[in-house]
Amino acid sequence: MRIRHLALGSAAAFAVAACSDASPLGLPAPTFDADAPRHHVLGSGHVQQAAGLREFTFHAVEAADGSATGSYQIVLANGLFFETDVTCMAVTGNTGWIAGTIRASNAAAVVIGSASTVYVIDNGEGGAAPADIVSLATFNGAAGADLAFCANRPLVLPPLTVTDGNVQVR
Repeated sequence: MRIRHLALGSAAAFAVAACSDASPLGLPAPTFDADAPRHHVLGSGHVQQAAGLREFTFHAVEAADGSATGSYQIVLANGLFFETDVTCMAVTGNTGWIAGTIRASNAAAVVIGSASTVYVIDNGEGGAAPADIVSLATFNGAAGADLAFCANRPLVLPPLTVTDGNVQVR
């Protein structure tokens, strides 16, 4: 019994020492990476629209300095698509707003270099969770529309229920 208490006391002392700057074993104190991402918005799947299934894929990562990187692609049932480089993002709770500049498309109506925006809602994981939401994506936005979207965080775009896939907002 006495040995057990001694072992527990030693383990507790080691744990306290490991969290201080002066480790008895000469090990460096734990540090936290200031450059670690602050938020992630990830997802892929399908949503139903009047013209059929729309496929989406996106990933956006917010750096500690507030900048964002990533991309998203929207593919319509007829095979038309556009791809966007993420320029900004915002996260509040389970909702993520991502926006950027369109870099590629096979649709004549989509202007390369214009702004695109979309928001997503992560409603949890598992069969008991409600379906996730992906908004209708905009395209052909004016310069700066992407940054305004992330700053203002509107929920005015029509929400579409994810029927096959998953959205994660962290």
